[in-house]
Amino acid sequence: MEYVILSFIWWQILSVTVVSSGYHRYFAHRAFNASKWYEYYVLFLGTLTASGPQLGWVGVHRLHHNHTDTENDPHSPRFHGFIPVLTSTFKVKAIKHRVIKDLLRNKRVMWYYRNHMIIRCGTALACFVLLSFPMFLVVFVSPIIYSYIGFGSINALCHKKGKVINLMWVNLLAAGEGYHKNHHEDPRSWKLGAYDPSAWFSGIIFLFSCCSFFVFPQAFPFPDYSVAQRELTLTPIRTFSFQDHFGN
Repeated sequence: MEYVILSFIWWQILSVTVVSSGYHRYFAHRAFNASKWYEYYVLFLGTLTASGPQLGWVGVHRLHHNHTDTENDPHSPRFHGFIPVLTSTFKVKAIKHRVIKDLLRNKRVMWYYRNHMIIRCGTALACFVLLSFPMFLVVFVSPIIYSYIGFGSINALCHKKGKVINLMWVNLLAAGEGYHKNHHEDPRSWKLGAYDPSAWFSGIIFLFSCCSFFVFPQAFPFPDYSVAQRELTLTPIRTFSFQDHFGN
């Protein structure tokens, strides 16, 4: 029982600080600003969730907002089935460059994308060797299960017959993301509702990043996305690991 409790607490930490605040509100919607160090935190701890590389996650999520509950919505239960959406086994044929052009200019995100399988396998091996087997299940395996249940529930249950709704109980598994109707009404908002731990954390990260920037501007620089467009062609998109997910 103690390991079940530990796994739930660990998932709450990852859900709030990495998936909801990091992948969703920071990378996907730019709801708040943060330093490069927070990006590193999200990149590497994201390895412990089932979210995958930020490029794919963000691209799919932005397509979802652009085409909500239509045939072009990559995870609409209305068009793609309840179970595939709930278990995040839906298929995405292509994501246009323009949908994720800001992330294509982010050197940290691109480096992680090219090396994420090595990082994930190395993390799994390190956890298996250094931790007891029950703690390996807590630290590495349980977040994958919780991720599918929690965030799969948002996409499958909060879109009902073509309408977006709020589900309060989903907040317990998905860090405040149960306010899904609120989110669709204002995607750029960093706060979705009254019980929203991810909003509290996002606010702390923003304030910390601002204070750190003014005190130690070289140590905590804000991300720079001013890379020239021509530099994006240095590594052709076809060389990426998940090449089938992206199109020109």
